[in-house]
Amino acid sequence: MENTMTTNPIGEQLWQGAAAFWKHEQTHDGSIVDGLEIFGKLSEEEYHFNAISLVYILANAEENPNIKGLKDTLLHAITSIIGANYKKEHLHFLEERAQTEKTGQGIHALDYYLRLGSYHESLRPQVIDFVVDHYTTFSSEQLNLTGFYLYNVYPKTQEYFSLFQTIVNFHKGIAPENNENPMGFLEPETKPWWKFW
Repeated sequence: MENTMTTNPIGEQLWQGAAAFWKHEQTHDGSIVDGLEIFGKLSEEEYHFNAISLVYILANAEENPNIKGLKDTLLHAITSIIGANYKKEHLHFLEERAQTEKTGQGIHALDYYLRLGSYHESLRPQVIDFVVDHYTTFSSEQLNLTGFYLYNVYPKTQEYFSLFQTIVNFHKGIAPENNENPMGFLEPETKPWWKFW
């Protein structure tokens, strides 16, 4: 695996910022300011977002148990601080990776993509539209990951649950109907005229 700490200057900065956050979590010193400075600067530079997404993908794939806490801090900081500045056009890199690579980086790209949609409501419609349009091309692992997010992370709505059910059925080999709406059809709520609440 490519070492994102030594071969990528943006990756090195992100790991340094995460280390500052991690140190603050452990010692409660003022190092959080250093991490916020690094992440704040990088979040303002939109031309780095593809490189930052790649750092996330590679770090998420890292399986070294000795750095699990630092890695989790890095992934959370990237998603919450830098991800807050993503716009719809910044998601195309992740969409392409998820579509073209069905294992490894494609799974981690989809993980970041779905996580961005769960953290940042402004990105959620595009994330859900992508899932609706492409879930039939997802690998088994990608379907499992998408189902996990829809069921455990995303808001508990009838629409998301309907999409979750559609994905579960597709994963079981039940193909959707041509005219089927994966988000389901919501029945309008009707109350008797005498109930005002």
